[in-house]
Amino acid sequence: MIDAQPPSYYSAASEAAFEVIQTAPPSPALNPSGRDVYLGGPLKDGPFILGEISYLLTADARIQVDVDPLLDLLQPVISPASWQALASALAGRQRVSTVELTDLGFPIAYDPATFGLTLSISPDVRPRTSLSISGGREQFRGPVAKPANLSAYVTTYLTTDYVHVGEDTGFGTPSLLIDSAVRFRGVVLENEATLEDSFIREGTRLVYDDVARTGRWTAGDLRPQARGFSGASPIAGLSLERVYADLDPQRNIQPRGQRSFTLVRPSTVEVFINGRSVQQTRLNPGSYDVSDFPFAQGGNDVRLVIRDDAGVESVFSFSIFFDRSLLAAGLTEFGFYAGTRTDFDQGGRKYSGDAAGSGFYRRGLTDDLTAGANFQASARGGVVGGEIVWAAPIGTIGMNLAGSSIADIGEGYALNLSFERVFGADRSSARSLNATVQTISESFATPGVELADNPFAYEAGVTYSQSIGTTQYVSADVFYSVGRGAREDQASARASYGWRASGRLLFNAEANFEKRQNRTETGIRFGLTYRMGSYASATAEVDSRRNRARVGYQTSRGRGVGSWSAAANLDTSEDAAGVNGSFTALLNRAEIGGSHLTSFNADSGEISDQRTSFRAGGALVYADGKMAVSRPIYDSFALFAPHASLNDSQVYVEPREGNYTARSGRLGGAVTPELSAYSPRTVMFDVPDAPTGYDIGAGSVQLLPPYRSGYLITVGSDYSVSATGQLVQADGAPLKLLVGTAYEMARPDQPGVRMFTNNSGRFAVQGLRPGRWRIEAGVDGAQTYMIVIPAGADGLVRLGVITPEPRP
Repeated sequence: MIDAQPPSYYSAASEAAFEVIQTAPPSPALNPSGRDVYLGGPLKDGPFILGEISYLLTADARIQVDVDPLLDLLQPVISPASWQALASALAGRQRVSTVELTDLGFPIAYDPATFGLTLSISPDVRPRTSLSISGGREQFRGPVAKPANLSAYVTTYLTTDYVHVGEDTGFGTPSLLIDSAVRFRGVVLENEATLEDSFIREGTRLVYDDVARTGRWTAGDLRPQARGFSGASPIAGLSLERVYADLDPQRNIQPRGQRSFTLVRPSTVEVFINGRSVQQTRLNPGSYDVSDFPFAQGGNDVRLVIRDDAGVESVFSFSIFFDRSLLAAGLTEFGFYAGTRTDFDQGGRKYSGDAAGSGFYRRGLTDDLTAGANFQASARGGVVGGEIVWAAPIGTIGMNLAGSSIADIGEGYALNLSFERVFGADRSSARSLNATVQTISESFATPGVELADNPFAYEAGVTYSQSIGTTQYVSADVFYSVGRGAREDQASARASYGWRASGRLLFNAEANFEKRQNRTETGIRFGLTYRMGSYASATAEVDSRRNRARVGYQTSRGRGVGSWSAAANLDTSEDAAGVNGSFTALLNRAEIGGSHLTSFNADSGEISDQRTSFRAGGALVYADGKMAVSRPIYDSFALFAPHASLNDSQVYVEPREGNYTARSGRLGGAVTPELSAYSPRTVMFDVPDAPTGYDIGAGSVQLLPPYRSGYLITVGSDYSVSATGQLVQADGAPLKLLVGTAYEMARPDQPGVRMFTNNSGRFAVQGLRPGRWRIEAGVDGAQTYMIVIPAGADGLVRLGVITPEPRP
C-alpha cells in the first residue's frame, strides 16, 4: 500500500516559489540584500537538471552548498571512486563553498536567473554510461510503488447459449471459467477451474519468482515448456525455470553489438541503422556504451554521427548480423520439471503416480552461436535432443536433433535443419528466404504416446517473400512430404500478392495447389479490405477452391470504459449460407459480449441452425484490506481507493478527453486490471470533484508489477491541505526571498515540507494536515513561526499575516 502524494521536498514548488523567481530581477551584485540568504534551485549538469539543491548565499556573495543533497545528486553522474573521494573530503561537513568544490575538481557556477547552480564535470570522473537506442526498459523517475503485502483476485467468465432452431432448443448449460490467485509476500497460490455440470479443478500451484537470479520456482500442477522434438507431458511436482519472456520481458537478450565511444565536449549523437536515422541524442562529456539496437533480421550497418559544439563532426561505423533466436554470449535460458505424470479427462486432472520429468537448457556460446539440449523421461523411456542456432555469414542455420527409446515402441531419431536469410533491411526492398528439411524415423516417439505415428519419412519446404516498393509484396512457398510405406506423398504450393492501392484500400490474391490422399485441389482467392475512417472497415472475399464467398463489416468506438466493438458477416458456400454477428463492450466493472449465428440450407432456403451466445466476465479483487469489483484480471492489477477525506469524490484512472479506464464508486475503488508482470507502467489518475485546493499528490504512480500482484494506491491523504499566508518580521517588515521548512509538531520525526517566500513575504505550501506546524525560516532556521490548520479543514486554508515566535 502507498499513499499517492508527492514527496514533501517537491511539494514546495508552489505559486509563491515561482513568484520568487519571477520577482527577483538579476543584479550585477550577486547578493545586493546585504545579509545571508538561504536559497534553493535546480542543480544542472550542463543542460540537464539533476534535481533541487539548497545553499547559503552569504552577505559577501559567497555560496555555501549543502553537502548531503549535493552528494546524493552527484552519485549517479560520477564514477564510484570519484564519488567516494569527494564524500571522504567532505565528511562531517554541513556546507562547502564553491571555491573548495572547484579545488576538488567540481566547479560550480551560480545562475541568478533561476537561483540555480551549474556543474562542470570532467569526462575523467564520469562513469561509463549505457545509451539505449531502442528505448529498452522504461526509465522511471522518482519512486516506484510497492505491491500490496497481501493481494488476491478471482476472475470469472460466464458463457451460455440459447438455441432458437436446431437440436436441444432453449438455453444450454452455462459454463463458468474461474481463474484465481493469492499473493502473500512474494509467494503466489494460483488456481484454474471450470464449473458446468460439475466443478472441475484444472490446476493448482505455488509460484515464487527469484527476481535477483531470474528464476521461477513452481510446486504443484506444472506447466512445462518444451524445446525441439522432446516435447513435454503434464506433470505435478516441482520446477525451476528461467525464461526471459516471462521473468524479464523488457530485457534485450539478443546480441547487441555493444560499442563504446568517449565525448570530450557536449555533443549531438545521431544513430543510423541501415541508412535510416533511429535516434538523435544530446549528450554531456563522458564515456558511453551503445546498446539495444533496433536491429532487423539479417545484416545491419550501424553508423554514429557525432557533432560537438565546436562544429567538429566524426563518424563511427560497424556492422553486425542479428537473429532473434540467438542468445547474447553468456546468457542462459532453462526449464527443469520433475514429478508425477498427470492426465486430463472429463472429470479433470488425474494423478498417475508414475515418475516423469522434462527440461531444456540453452546458452549463448558467442554472439553468433547458441546451443542447447532438451529431454523428456518417464518409466517407459525417454527422449534426448540438442539444438544449435548459428548466425553464419550467409544466413541463420539451425539444427534440432533427437533420439528416443520407448518401451513397446523401440528406438528412433528425428532431425530438422533450417536456413533463413533476410536481404535488405529497407522496407521497400526487404526480401526473405526460409528453407527447412526434416526426417523422422518410423519408431521415434515421446514417453506420453502409446504408438509411434510418423507417416512421412522426409519433409521439406521453401518460403520466399519480397516487398515491391512500399505498397506491394509477393510471396511463394512450396512443401513436399515423402510418405512412409503405403502412405501417399503430399505436396502443396502457394503464391500470394498484396497491393495497398491507397491508405484505405488493400487488395490481395492467392493461388493454391494441394495434393494429398489421392486428391488434388487448386484454387484462387481474391480479397478486398476497405477502411472507413479510423473506426470501421469492410471486407469481401471469394475463394474458388472452397466455392465460398464472404462479406463483412467491423467497427469499434470509444476508449476505455464504455468502448465497444461489433462485427457482422455473410458467408455463402455450395450447400449452406450463414449470417452472424458479434458485439463486445467494456464496462467499468465487467466485460460483456454476445454473438448470433443463423445458418440456411442452400437447397430449401430454410434455417437449419440459429443460436445466440452470451458472455460476461468480471473479477473480485483484494489488496491490503480493500476490496472492489473489476473487469477480468489475468495477471496483475492496481486498486485506486479514495482517501476518507475525499468524501464522495470519485477517482478516475487514465482520464483523457472525456474518457477513462476505471472509476471508483459503490463497488469499491477504481481498478486497472490489465497490468503485465515485470512490464513497467505509469498510471495517471485524477479526482475532478476534489475540494478546491485539495492536494491529491502527483496524479500518477509508477508500477513494476511482480507476477500476479496487486497494488493498493490510496489517492489523497490526511496531508492534503494547502495553506497560504504572509510571514513578517518582528518589526512588521516582510520576510522576503527566503526558504523555510514546515514541521508537524505532533510528528517531529517526519521530514519537513519545504516552502518559499516572495518579495512580499507571501508563501503557499502544500501537503499539510490539521494540527500545529512550526515554520523555520532564514539561515539555519533562525526565525520560527507557528501556524494551526483547523480540524476538519480540506482544500485551501488562508492563514493571513503570521508574526514570528518570540526568541527564548
